[in-house]
Amino acid sequence: MKRIFARIAMVAAMLAGGLFFSPAAHAAGYGCGGSEIDSYAVKTSGGTVYGYIHLYYDSSTGKNCAVNVATAAGGAGTATVKNVYMARCVAGSTAGKGCSVDLTLYDPPFGSSTKFTSYAGPVSFNAAGRCILIGGAIASPAGNVGSYSSLATHCG
Repeated sequence: MKRIFARIAMVAAMLAGGLFFSPAAHAAGYGCGGSEIDSYAVKTSGGTVYGYIHLYYDSSTGKNCAVNVATAAGGAGTATVKNVYMARCVAGSTAGKGCSVDLTLYDPPFGSSTKFTSYAGPVSFNAAGRCILIGGAIASPAGNVGSYSSLATHCG
């Protein structure tokens, strides 16, 4: 009996310490290949961070990939609205400005009522020679919303 309680205590301590379910524990970036090249805070107007959008690039496939991962404040572990999108700007767009797009991918699909417990994504496509737009939102269990939306970025 003592052995069972000792094991339960050990597992509880590991969970509390984040050894399981931590962002670093997700090999290949939550379904994205390649290496993380940027991250963006998803936050409320008051500055509370509800999550981070992680952007990956895989040089072997030429694909960009994005996921939106909730923090504890953003309801990590609780099914809430979490979404991510990535759009490819038309050729000739300039970094730091708005752009016209020719492809946009969403997770969950635009208009869906799907709720996720930990993260939304991945969304992935090739954008060689183009800029991309990245964004997403997370609703806390209390219903507050944090968001992020970029201008044209990672051009090339």
